[in-house]
Amino acid sequence: MARAYPYWFLAPATAIFGAFFVLPALLGMWLSFTNASTVASRQDFIGLDNFRLLIRNGPAFLGALGNQVIYAASTTIGKTGIGVVLAFFLNRAFVGRNALRALVYMPIMFSTIVVGIVFRFILAGDGLLNDVLRGVGLGVLARDWLGSFELALWSVSAIDIWMGVGWTVVLVLAALQGVPEELIESAKIDGASRWRQATQVSLPIVMPTVGLAALLTTISGLKSFEIIYATTGGGPGRSTEVMTTFIARALGTTNLGYASAVGFVQFAVITVIALGISRVTRRVEGNQS
Repeated sequence: MARAYPYWFLAPATAIFGAFFVLPALLGMWLSFTNASTVASRQDFIGLDNFRLLIRNGPAFLGALGNQVIYAASTTIGKTGIGVVLAFFLNRAFVGRNALRALVYMPIMFSTIVVGIVFRFILAGDGLLNDVLRGVGLGVLARDWLGSFELALWSVSAIDIWMGVGWTVVLVLAALQGVPEELIESAKIDGASRWRQATQVSLPIVMPTVGLAALLTTISGLKSFEIIYATTGGGPGRSTEVMTTFIARALGTTNLGYASAVGFVQFAVITVIALGISRVTRRVEGNQS
């Protein structure tokens, strides 16, 4: 009895996690095997029919899956790469550093839907960005950034990177505060340049945090919805269609069971990719230790 006593402290958190995460996940899994609809109260077990329908819609689903992976990869590389560079820059002492830190973090606090609507005007064919390009003599670069089949997905990724890079900066900055000052001073005495101090002293120490930021950013990219829906709605055509907007389309046809099947597959994809990244991160950390 005494050995079980500490586990009672975990009971409230376990109950909340079970009620708001595990139970909805199990319900969604069950719905994927039914013909549940958003307009009908009755639902019947239909086995794997929703997954067979998903296979028949293979090209559309694989296109959405491919776009989701490209979107997650590009936003992860952008947020992590730019975030690490900015964190090292903002870790140095200079006038206005705190104001610049606030500016970098500020986009996170904006509403995603509002940001999406604003960027629809900025990136339109007759929008602000193209006006600026024409004003500086670069009119040849002017495009309908969100209306182009080739550029729409990358344009939305760039918006997402701008919004979320501050989160990576905060994480890495916090990790940099834990780098022992003695190590930096020793490197300076040995004549190490600032580049070598950053890459050979500080970076290996903060790599676990960088790996965590990359993992969480990847998971976020694999389930992104708001910014894509607010800017392009999955278009033009299906050029920015991802699994989350694919699910929204399925829900639009009231087929809740089919949408749940897509969500179940998305969950499996996220789990596999997250485990892969986690394994690579542990291997990199092991090689450094």
